Amino acid sequence: MPLRRAVPLVAVLSLAACAMPIEVDQPPVPYITLKPLNEVGRSSFTVRAFNEESGRAREMSGIPCTFGGDGFVSTFTAPAVVTAPNMGPRTPPASVKCSYDGRTKTRSLTPVNQTIGQIAGTVSAGANAGVVGVLVGGAVAAAQTVTRDKEADVWGYPDVSITFD
Repeated sequence: MPLRRAVPLVAVLSLAACAMPIEVDQPPVPYITLKPLNEVGRSSFTVRAFNEESGRAREMSGIPCTFGGDGFVSTFTAPAVVTAPNMGPRTPPASVKCSYDGRTKTRSLTPVNQTIGQIAGTVSAGANAGVVGVLVGGAVAAAQTVTRDKEADVWGYPDVSITFD
């Protein structure tokens, strides 16, 4: 096969190898409170499970998992959107534990201020517009950071990927 024809074929095969994430086909999973939490709201994150076969991670569905922290717990099957309590800066560390084929993997989660992350995203978006975009994005982010109502910040957990190898 001439090289001219091989290059497009390799490109198409490479793109086909990039798997799309499995669609989450269940409603967001609520948590159960085990004690008073004094939440100020809720946040959510996505949990996905993968099986690494021959050096390639393949997403799996129907994997049993639990999510919990001090005073709350939920049970679900991955992939899932999981609801978490937003207790502001008091949001505790938590963990996600999934089981597959007799093995269990646990991922520790540190709560993050998602509002600050969204503000930081403004600077990143501005970077696509060059130096002027960075300056404008940075100025907007700085103004938002200083003038925002910190009590309204949303705290939650990052998305989770658990890989079984």
